[in-house]
Amino acid sequence: MTERAAGPVPAAVDLRRAPLATLRTLDLRDPGRDLWGDERAVWDRFTAAWAGLDDPAWLLPGAAPSDAGGPDWSLRDHVAHVAAWQDLALDYIPIAIRTGRWPADADFEGGDFDRYNERLRAPWSDVPPETVRARLLAGHERLLEVAGALPHETIRSDDGWGWVGMTLHGHTLDHLAVTEPWAERLLDRQAEHDPFVPDPRPSTGDDPADLAAFWAAEASVGRLFDELVRPVPTDRWTADELTPGWTLRDHVAHLADWFEEGATAIDDHARTGVWREGPAEGFDRWNARALERHRDLDPAAVLARHDAMLDRMRTAARTLSAETLRSPDGWSWAYECLHGHVRSHLAMVGPWIARLGWPDPAEGR
Repeated sequence: MTERAAGPVPAAVDLRRAPLATLRTLDLRDPGRDLWGDERAVWDRFTAAWAGLDDPAWLLPGAAPSDAGGPDWSLRDHVAHVAAWQDLALDYIPIAIRTGRWPADADFEGGDFDRYNERLRAPWSDVPPETVRARLLAGHERLLEVAGALPHETIRSDDGWGWVGMTLHGHTLDHLAVTEPWAERLLDRQAEHDPFVPDPRPSTGDDPADLAAFWAAEASVGRLFDELVRPVPTDRWTADELTPGWTLRDHVAHLADWFEEGATAIDDHARTGVWREGPAEGFDRWNARALERHRDLDPAAVLARHDAMLDRMRTAARTLSAETLRSPDGWSWAYECLHGHVRSHLAMVGPWIARLGWPDPAEGR
């Protein structure tokens, strides 16, 4: 692992927001820089890139070609790769601390890192994205603790920077150059209801298994909502427009409106055998009217209503047989209200939420 040559750039660069091309020209090894402040900024940006993406997006190939001739890499592959190298650093840094001996390039497939990285990719190929994320974050915390025992001078030495600084800074930047634009494209597609699979309906012919798969996917999206939205301080729910004219409160209120509408549609179908049509006035006008009805609710009330309507929608959807769920109308109401619609809005609000805790740009890096 070798450090990329750096050119002179003004020091006051906001690493979290500056163009990636600018970041990659900075000499992060310079003794005048804040080593751990830089690391935190690059890490914040790296982990914010995928906020709001649900699991199918993580598995989609096409993020980048394999340098060793294998299949194209997915977002999961890139993030798992960073996690795997963190694990390697957790092994070799303590050895360096005890002995002063750092790894050599030849220790890794004779210095063929492309081939080594392709082999390192294989054990992660079946690891769920949620587990990859958890292992990444846990490994990062351990790595900060282990690397923090090294003097700054050691980390900035030729060997130390090649094996510690590059794992903490340069390696993350290398993959950020791929994951950030790729995740942006995926978020745009998800916001437009792209399921990232040819047909999201479970259709194996095994009804219990198909129903279980539907509810597992719904639970995954629900966890993503809980992870992103619930921790947001209530004073920020109305502070900014996330999309034109809509705050976070509006997005959550809108989800509740469609949970209620979907539950009513399923209940009506159970009583009459007929599925409701979409709003005659069109979705945009219906959405605007529905939103105005709840604009006087404070964030706590909006979230309470969201939870109540979600429970009602889940209860109604659980009455559907696998056959009815897979039907065009049944799927449209159950999947879209519980899953597709939610993941679309998570893609819209996720990046904003992920950046809420970032320092003000005026604070620089």
